[in-house]
Amino acid sequence: MLVDVTFTLPRSGLTVHGRRSTAGKGTPCLCLHGWLDNCASFEALSQRLPGLDLLAIDLPGHGLSEPVPSGVHDELGYAALVVELAHALGFHRYNLVGHSLGGAVASLVAGVHPEKVARLVLLDAIGPVPAAAEETRASVARHLRSLLEGPREIVYSSRQQAVKARVQLADLLWDTAERLVERDLREVPGGYTWRSDWRLKLPAVRNLGEEQILAFLRAIAAPTLLIMAERTALKEPFYPRRIESVRDIRVQTLAGGHHLHMENAEQVAEVISAFLLS
Repeated sequence: MLVDVTFTLPRSGLTVHGRRSTAGKGTPCLCLHGWLDNCASFEALSQRLPGLDLLAIDLPGHGLSEPVPSGVHDELGYAALVVELAHALGFHRYNLVGHSLGGAVASLVAGVHPEKVARLVLLDAIGPVPAAAEETRASVARHLRSLLEGPREIVYSSRQQAVKARVQLADLLWDTAERLVERDLREVPGGYTWRSDWRLKLPAVRNLGEEQILAFLRAIAAPTLLIMAERTALKEPFYPRRIESVRDIRVQTLAGGHHLHMENAEQVAEVISAFLLS
């Protein structure tokens, strides 16, 4: 069973919300969700991993957690938050499970603090999207232009309309989108709108080049499990080299799309359990 938890971090001052198992034991396991998702992303897995001490958080700007004051939502910033959270909770050694954006963040954390991450599970992700030098100036310009234009609040007349919009945004099944949307909607006059920070949808500004990302991956000491989806998002030509850069990694492909940990929770949980408890 998962219960709601809230942490106010002493250094950054941010308040982070999430859900944690009440009966789990052993090495704590921090679970990090994907872009525009929230900690509900791990509900289905948690029900099938009752023996593990799981803590799934809403990353800043997502779910119920506070947005980052600067509005800059990047992988390095999220990695700093995860490190601070683990320190504040007294986690001297912990496991990381990350999906999509969360997998990119988990990769960086495991490379920064290899002595603290016991085991690393990556769900259809390994490292962030790289910055290309020739595109950086243009991406910054797009980001700032959109920032100055301000938020465009979309109001949905019903929850079902919001779910439909979430399904159309990504490769999501309807019931998968319903679980995510439940934590990410707020009621406003005329219907519902998103709770997540509007700045998450601004054009991304990448701050790590591919060689820098590989340096993080080479520093990972934890045994690592990469679970790829049959309909994987890992299609760029740089991913094979990234996988080769992690010294102790096993790769397994399972049925499902990018959110396979929600669509195929039974099989994904079985593989994760065998890996974390081996």
